[in-house]
Amino acid sequence: MTGWDITEDDAKRFEHLLSFLTRLAADGVSPLIEKQVITMLDQSLPFFSHLLYKDSFTELTRISINKKVLGKNQRIKEIKYLHYPPPDKVKAYGRCNLPGQSALYATFNLLTAFGEMKPALGDLVTVSKWVLRVPDTPMLFCPIFKNQPVRDNVYNPRTRQFDLLYQQKLASFPKHVARQIDALTQFIADAFTRRVKPQNDLDYIFSAYFSNKILNEFEAGSIDAIYYPSVPGDLSFENIAIKPAVFDRLYRIDEVSDAIVVTTPENGRGGYFRNGLGHCRGFNFLTGEILWDPKDLETNQDTILDLKWRQGFDFALE
Repeated sequence: MTGWDITEDDAKRFEHLLSFLTRLAADGVSPLIEKQVITMLDQSLPFFSHLLYKDSFTELTRISINKKVLGKNQRIKEIKYLHYPPPDKVKAYGRCNLPGQSALYATFNLLTAFGEMKPALGDLVTVSKWVLRVPDTPMLFCPIFKNQPVRDNVYNPRTRQFDLLYQQKLASFPKHVARQIDALTQFIADAFTRRVKPQNDLDYIFSAYFSNKILNEFEAGSIDAIYYPSVPGDLSFENIAIKPAVFDRLYRIDEVSDAIVVTTPENGRGGYFRNGLGHCRGFNFLTGEILWDPKDLETNQDTILDLKWRQGFDFALE
């Protein structure tokens, strides 16, 4: 955080700048102004500051939509397809990454993972669980916490706890420095909790910009991860985005399972339901293979044939 005082006029000018950027974000960023927005952010933000916290996360959950990873609706057989993509494959902005940057996105429960990934009817999906290699190993992360759930009389106890800690630390700064820090912290929270149009990755440009700032520039690049509320979960639950090298060092895969999505919220059945296919806890870490065993199918061949022929789902387990 900044270590010098600023004037009231400095604080007002900064707030006016953030108000302009807020309006720009609300209007939407087009490819015509993409580079200008990044340049403006680089040149106009006079400082960067945010709360940091250290904690351990015993288990992470991920969902991979197989056809998005492999290009076809078939079983994933290699561990490498279940974590972060290579940077050269990242062509779009994400909530926590610029194009050309890779991050390991994960969450802490299956419902949140489905809400984030939004698989379609008939998608073959793979659920992977990852555990710490060494129990209780902590990460240094940046929490996004200022905005609470959008429903009445509901709050998120985890982000609320971070906000209370933040308010205590903020009180130690000079008045106008604190005002400027608080304005920036709120702007960052708004960027991370903004609902985006799936067809326009530029809607992520502000949160992606700040993610790069947090993970690669702030505190000399020592931050391991960003902990942020789930927008599809109405901010009631959390996700985490971890640097790939940190994820590789701290976590190992523990189990995988795959399933066909048989209902989604869009078809009026109230949520995501799936028909389980296989479950596996065997891996060849030298070759990177997932050791699926045909005997471990969670469903029988008659059900598989029913999914394929009566319900029309096209998938392959071979």
